[in-house]
Amino acid sequence: MNTIVLQEDQEHGDHATDVYQKMANDRILFITDYVNDNMAIDIVATLLLKDCENPDKKITIFINSNGGDIRNVFMIYDVMTALSSPIETVCIGAAMNEAAILLAGGAKGMRLATKNSTICFNQLINNNQNHTNMTDAKNLFDQFKIDNDKLLKILSIAVSKPVKQLRKDFDRRVFFTATKALKYGFIDKIVSHSK
Repeated sequence: MNTIVLQEDQEHGDHATDVYQKMANDRILFITDYVNDNMAIDIVATLLLKDCENPDKKITIFINSNGGDIRNVFMIYDVMTALSSPIETVCIGAAMNEAAILLAGGAKGMRLATKNSTICFNQLINNNQNHTNMTDAKNLFDQFKIDNDKLLKILSIAVSKPVKQLRKDFDRRVFFTATKALKYGFIDKIVSHSK
């Protein structure tokens, strides 16, 4: 994530502030890119730190992401759901593919989307183009199936629908407006104005 620096007027002159660090200090995190190793470990470390500081206070994660590596998404999801701090998730643009799991994985009643957001979900796509032998190819496929089953079980809990229905509904990529995402169960509320 790029660093945004603000100049703040302090008693003793201007002071440079990293906006994202300042927001993280206030328990507000951002997932705004492909979820890779570096982003995932930064998010997890910050979640753990903020939970240790105050396990009763809400942590908010704003999401505008096209998805990411499934291992990293599982890691963030597992930590989100293991913490004592309630996790509020807010889609502020798009929660696509694996990022939709993180959106739906927020605390019940605290999963939000802005009115013009797009939520998109589909079962895992195998992008593994590596040349391999038959045994390794079968092992890769078996692991891919295990990961897809995990993904659907997580979503099943989040949206209160059976896995069998999810397999049918998401045989192909499905796009949701905020209103449709609310009806399906990805979110609990549409944010339409500032409080």
